[in-house]
Amino acid sequence: MSFARRGAEVMRILNGAICVALLGCAGPPADDGPAPAPAPEATTTTAPVPTPTVSGDVIAAAEAFRVGVELAAQGRDTEAVAAYRRAIDESPSYVEANYNLGNALARQLNIAEAITAYQKVLTLDSTHVSARHNLAALYVRQLNYAQAIAEHDAVLRLDPRHVSTYYDLGYIYFIRGEYERVEELLQNGRRLAPREARFHRLLGRMRHKQLRYDEAVVALEQAVALDSVDAVAHADLAQAKLKAGDFEGAVTTARRSIDLNTTAKDPRFVLANALRRLGRADEAVPVLEKFRALDEVDSEIRKNLRILGNDPGDHEARAMLGLLYARQSRYAEAAEAYRLAVHLAPDSVRYRNNLGNYYLRTGDVDAAIGAYQGGLAVDPQYPMAAYNLGVALARAQRFEEAEETLSRALILDEANPDIHYNLGLLRARRGDFAGAATALESVVAARPEDGDVRRKLAVSYLKLGRVDDAKNQLRKVANLEAGN
Repeated sequence: MSFARRGAEVMRILNGAICVALLGCAGPPADDGPAPAPAPEATTTTAPVPTPTVSGDVIAAAEAFRVGVELAAQGRDTEAVAAYRRAIDESPSYVEANYNLGNALARQLNIAEAITAYQKVLTLDSTHVSARHNLAALYVRQLNYAQAIAEHDAVLRLDPRHVSTYYDLGYIYFIRGEYERVEELLQNGRRLAPREARFHRLLGRMRHKQLRYDEAVVALEQAVALDSVDAVAHADLAQAKLKAGDFEGAVTTARRSIDLNTTAKDPRFVLANALRRLGRADEAVPVLEKFRALDEVDSEIRKNLRILGNDPGDHEARAMLGLLYARQSRYAEAAEAYRLAVHLAPDSVRYRNNLGNYYLRTGDVDAAIGAYQGGLAVDPQYPMAAYNLGVALARAQRFEEAEETLSRALILDEANPDIHYNLGLLRARRGDFAGAATALESVVAARPEDGDVRRKLAVSYLKLGRVDDAKNQLRKVANLEAGN
């Protein structure tokens, strides 16, 4: 897709996802393949490896590092990256800051810079096991399996009891189809950690690939026994049961996987196939439709992840990824995608507006207010940012500011019934029932079928002594409820 077409597509979707209401949204605002996960962040209270003598302003570096750790813990990697860079500027040989920078960059899919950060850690301390382990994970992302294997082998030489490496190295050999080596690594891993469900899950996947379905079922049943909330293991088990001919078992297990992860697509595909095998085709139809809808979103997410893997600075792909995460109700991840989109394109009022929306979704009202204010600083005439700022101020119980802001929003977008509605509520709250009635009358004119607004208008009429008007509104509500 050309730059212009992709830009137009982003704008089209952005324009449909930018509205929130006073007490909620007024309108509508992946298989976890076992890729190695980054090791935990270094913290200000623990130092996992010996640190070389640190040069520079140690106190300033430590403070910046502390801020970075706190931001990363909140999922705010864009700001965490900036904090870690400040720490490194103050003290370039600060191992933990370089390590955490690599982790944050990796989570942002900035693979090239993350690799550079981990390599710097290893230059400062070649025995840093976690940095080497995470570096191997990034080589896997790049499909550079030979280099990943070399790094994992180095980890095991440094720490023969590093459990995660047995699994991650086993997964690489599983991808390569070298099953004898997988057997050996899984055996060693299970010897060290017999209750680690992921070893049994990978064993089950391998048996499935080997067409040994009954053995796959046994291994995967052990995995779910050890980790009863692992949605992926349940999906794998359902697939193995389907292949083994246990269609009822496949149905039950697939439904359990869906209960554990409502946005997962794979168990729905298994469920639909199992229902068909049982002759329950009518039940399979809606399941398959839901699978297709989820698959469409998942495919778009994967496409944008690939784009960002090649160009982490593509702000349009970041914004699109945020919208797709939001469609899966992954609002914290959507907010992080938009934080980085705003960082990359600070003059986009739409990015700032949508960032505010996802802050509200995650309950961070103060951050939402800041995002909307930032959007209005870019474009004071953007009505949705003004409206959403008023909504956020009301949620923060800053009612006078909220009413002033919504009044300005109304000047920008006089026909928007949501603005009238929220203004009506705020006016009623401070006892201005005449003003509330005027606002709510505008909403009723725009939405004559909305019984809730008519009830609120009736209350305002009663407060004004307009009893007949109140009764008339309540009669209309009764007619609406009766279907007349």
